[in-house]
Amino acid sequence: MVGAQESTVLNADFKQALVTPKLLRDSAHVLHFDTVRSDSIFRLFEPAKSPYLTFGADASTSDWYLYFTIKNDLPTQKTLVLWLNRKNFDAFSLLQQKPDGSLQKYPEVGAAFYDDSRFSLSNGYYIAVLTQPGENKFWAKASNKVGSMYLGLSLHTPDDFALKSRQNVLLFGLFLGAMLVSIVFALQLFFMYRDPVYLFYLAYVAVVLLREAYNYSAVVDIFPVMQRHGISFLMVATYGLFYRYFIRLWEIDAWLDRVTKYYLGAMFALTIIFTLLVKYEHGPLMQVIFTAAMLSILVITLISVIVIIRNFRTSIRARIVVFAFMPLAVAFILNLLRNINIMPNYPFIQYAVMWGFILEAIIFSIAFIRWHGYLDQDRQILQLKLAMEQQEKLLAVQAAEQKVKDRIARDLHDDIAASMSGIRILSKVAHQQFSGKVPEAAPLLEQISKSAQSTLESISDLIWAVKPHPDYLNDMADRMREYAQKFLDARDIDYHLNIPRNLPVMEMDIEARRNAYLIFKEAINNAMKHSECTRMEISLLADSEKMTLLVSDNGIGFNVPEKISSGVGLGSMQKRAHDIGGELKIMSKPGEGTKVSFALPVR
Repeated sequence: MVGAQESTVLNADFKQALVTPKLLRDSAHVLHFDTVRSDSIFRLFEPAKSPYLTFGADASTSDWYLYFTIKNDLPTQKTLVLWLNRKNFDAFSLLQQKPDGSLQKYPEVGAAFYDDSRFSLSNGYYIAVLTQPGENKFWAKASNKVGSMYLGLSLHTPDDFALKSRQNVLLFGLFLGAMLVSIVFALQLFFMYRDPVYLFYLAYVAVVLLREAYNYSAVVDIFPVMQRHGISFLMVATYGLFYRYFIRLWEIDAWLDRVTKYYLGAMFALTIIFTLLVKYEHGPLMQVIFTAAMLSILVITLISVIVIIRNFRTSIRARIVVFAFMPLAVAFILNLLRNINIMPNYPFIQYAVMWGFILEAIIFSIAFIRWHGYLDQDRQILQLKLAMEQQEKLLAVQAAEQKVKDRIARDLHDDIAASMSGIRILSKVAHQQFSGKVPEAAPLLEQISKSAQSTLESISDLIWAVKPHPDYLNDMADRMREYAQKFLDARDIDYHLNIPRNLPVMEMDIEARRNAYLIFKEAINNAMKHSECTRMEISLLADSEKMTLLVSDNGIGFNVPEKISSGVGLGSMQKRAHDIGGELKIMSKPGEGTKVSFALPVR
């Protein structure tokens, strides 16, 4: 604590000094400069305990008179700058009594002159004073109608003041940049994730920007009454809203969450009410509301700090808030203690608040990036787990389906195929034994044998179609090769097979495999029955996109539209191709043979 030093000595080495004046409180608003300079009133002045003057809310409606001296030990007059490091007070008037007894009154500064261009990009007001050699006496009058009045008075040479002003501008520029980046970042995150918490954070940052812009720059003067008097309530309300949603307070403490909701509603309402009261100058009520609100802000700030510290280990959101908000919370607690006149207006308090905002914005920005990095990782892991679960379910369904298919295949093989095989054998034996004795029965017995053989082949195809195989395309190629060789050799038809044994491994479902194979069989059978061909060309080709089957013969050919409209076989082939998404082309002319082309997209 700096002791009262009402007299500042100006010499050749002087650069700057704090001013600790004597004080006189004028609660009745009856004093003026002439009276306070009289000996009887001047004896009532009391030395201040600190150069960091804080006039609490209980006495802020009083006028305060200040007295200090500057002793100029230089042989010539010297211009100094009296710097008032706050803007948030109503008025400050300065009177100088020179060594020759003459008086000079300087222009008044304060909130009424907030938008004066001299004080743009500045966190306070300044008055250039001209000191004469010898003792220069100064009387000042400071007043404020709402809230606390806190001043720091200091004297500077013009060069030192210019340096201090540049430092303030740089700090405000850093703060402004951090806030604008935070606003853009919050908007981007909201549009990316559609999470309302970023809108609450955006509102909080915007209010912080209004608050500090008023204190540091006359350029930003959007809602001057609210910015000066009600901005703290609005800032607490917007931050509380963001804080509540970000840490999910209702999951941590339901009772405190309910209290917080009512408190935030009261803060929003108080912002409007207090702004109106200030506008219409209801002084006593404003003092009561202001003091109560400041105390409630202090209480809710402490409770919020306790909540996030208590949940530090269990909630990553609480840890983010701790690191981001703790410096600002400390700065605000000091700020509130100053506002209610519990501690002096130390300069580091106002800078601590601004640095707290800057650190908070940086930490939250980094935390949001890391937070969504973790969320994206968790989302990817969850999606992978869901995909694995779906794959497991699909495999389980496929396994169950395959069990049913295997059972059907076994039943077909063990029961129906065995029965049809018995019918075929018995019909052959009956044909051999009775064809000579009962000639009219021979064709019927032969037809029974052929039908039984055809049915056995169909059952064999069906069993093959439902049988699982890791390489469906090569498996089908083997069966095609086997079928063509068996029947074309039996008919003594010359043929050429272009069916490689190393086709690409491709997936084909049961329907695609079965219909593709039946199209192949139908094409072979039609050529053997109707074309009168002596040679056939058969090829099966595949690439990364499709499988292509070609069957051509040198037979008598036919009229394609006529045969498709009248014949069942060709129409059946086209229907099978359409059902599995393939494309069937039949090219033929009388006397020019026939070419069947079938293409099927595969994976």
